[in-house]
Amino acid sequence: MASELITPEVLALIGQETPPERNRFAISDEMAYDLADATEDPNPLYVDQDYAKNSRFRGLLCPPLATWKDIAPPIGFFGAGQESHFEVPLPFNSYGLNGGSDWQFLRPAYVGAWVTRQFRIRDIFEKQGRSGPLVFVIRQETLTDQENRKISVADRVSIHRALPVEDQVRADDVGAFREPPLQDVPVSPPASDVVLPKPQSESGQQRHFEDVTVGDELPSVVKGPITTTHLVRWAAANGNYARIHWDLPFAQLRQGLSNVVVNGSLKSQYVGELLVKFAGEEGWFKRYQVQHRGMDYPGDVLTAHGAVTGKRELGEFGYVDCQVGLRNNRGELTVSGQATVILPKRGQTLPLVWDFEE
Repeated sequence: MASELITPEVLALIGQETPPERNRFAISDEMAYDLADATEDPNPLYVDQDYAKNSRFRGLLCPPLATWKDIAPPIGFFGAGQESHFEVPLPFNSYGLNGGSDWQFLRPAYVGAWVTRQFRIRDIFEKQGRSGPLVFVIRQETLTDQENRKISVADRVSIHRALPVEDQVRADDVGAFREPPLQDVPVSPPASDVVLPKPQSESGQQRHFEDVTVGDELPSVVKGPITTTHLVRWAAANGNYARIHWDLPFAQLRQGLSNVVVNGSLKSQYVGELLVKFAGEEGWFKRYQVQHRGMDYPGDVLTAHGAVTGKRELGEFGYVDCQVGLRNNRGELTVSGQATVILPKRGQTLPLVWDFEE
């Protein structure tokens, strides 16, 4: 039976590309600092100019999963920064939830780079979810610098779901209606007498390909308890103010959520930090495939974890494959994925430019 959601008009979008869009400003040291500060990532390559200049990168870097910032996005019903580059005509009153991404990192994103973004719709398909039909839209995002060199390529998955018809309760006999009541939620930490400390940079010994064994666990990265302030700071750092992450009435009454939720992009950053730390400054964070499997809320403590699942040599380089995930203090695995880092062999210096893999 033909889908009523994915019409010929929707299918015609597959393969279409957006015009290249150059960001309004170059990546600045302030932007790199704000991103690192919002994620509480103490990596000195993002915040310490002297340290970065003396590293093999010879310059200050932007965190690799956040090299594009929405600048002054228009404010609409869903917030700001939610406007799609394609208007996918679906009869849904919800924007696309972050279903995950498949990233490839091809060169460092330096402070000072002018980033250009372009999208291509790779696929649109429908699945049946627990609460009804879901439509998946896969967009390939390519980011390039001012010399048209690819910084990263990512397949981004958004999931569109039908929301239940708004429950409206008759208030009186003359036809007036009122909203259903808000659900009670715990007040976001911290308490009035608590100031949460920021992590400090720790220098670690560089891992080499020869040092790693299948089954090794990656040193975990722990974040939280997550507060609504974390979510707002992340919105300010990357320019995306989706209302489900900070507007409780909107999240509950308009999107059917129990609370405001932790951004999928923020959780991806936490797992990305795990992998950058595992690769070390002499290694390379090459690829990262992530799926979002559940929601996290203010008050949760999130632990990014992983383990080595394989080692292989391609040419002269040593590739290390990992299974990674993010688990909350309620025992729920809300992010899972696979990643590849390249570790230097002893006496080897890795390049800073890598080829795209189909």
